[in-house]
Amino acid sequence: MHISDATMPYDLALDAFIASHSASDVPAIYHAVRKLAYFSNGERSPEAVMRTGRGACTAKHILLRDLLRRRGEMAEVVLVSGDFADGIPQAASMPAPLRAMIRDAGVADFHCYVVWQNAEQAVRLDATWPDVLAPYGFPVNIGWMGFGDTVLAISPNGAMQRAEDVIDAKAQLLLGLSVDQAAKRLRFLKLLSDWIASIS
Repeated sequence: MHISDATMPYDLALDAFIASHSASDVPAIYHAVRKLAYFSNGERSPEAVMRTGRGACTAKHILLRDLLRRRGEMAEVVLVSGDFADGIPQAASMPAPLRAMIRDAGVADFHCYVVWQNAEQAVRLDATWPDVLAPYGFPVNIGWMGFGDTVLAISPNGAMQRAEDVIDAKAQLLLGLSVDQAAKRLRFLKLLSDWIASIS
């Protein structure tokens, strides 16, 4: 169930999302967000994720952070740099250009995840990949029950940055990519998103 009323205040939309997914604790909230479809089209707002039921790492993790905070939890979004193609498995049903980009790697990007501070420790929560990708070897974190870190969708190769205004922080980081890097990133994300949509 998605929250389609664009006029609903954000905090009430968060409450409605929690209620519609019967998300009564941290694992339930995490999996409700994780199960949303992955799709990258440049839209990074959590409101869009709730309206459409799909989003990429930035929007999904802002939503996860805000849902956790709405329930009184301590949570922040972290951005890290890395090669987004490097950790993605190839699948026979992928188009040849996507398989080639995964094989060759070198897709510079800035990935988001959430750090949730529970009573004992800081826990890394990555809600990027939905269940549909499990048969293809993606680290969907389907079995996370509230203990320990989840597997990240990217292997960080640079310093992490915590940000409150995640959308602006990511936009600023992306400005640091070269023209070729930026074009390659966008091509990769489109190919990946289109393939995921085709198998969903």
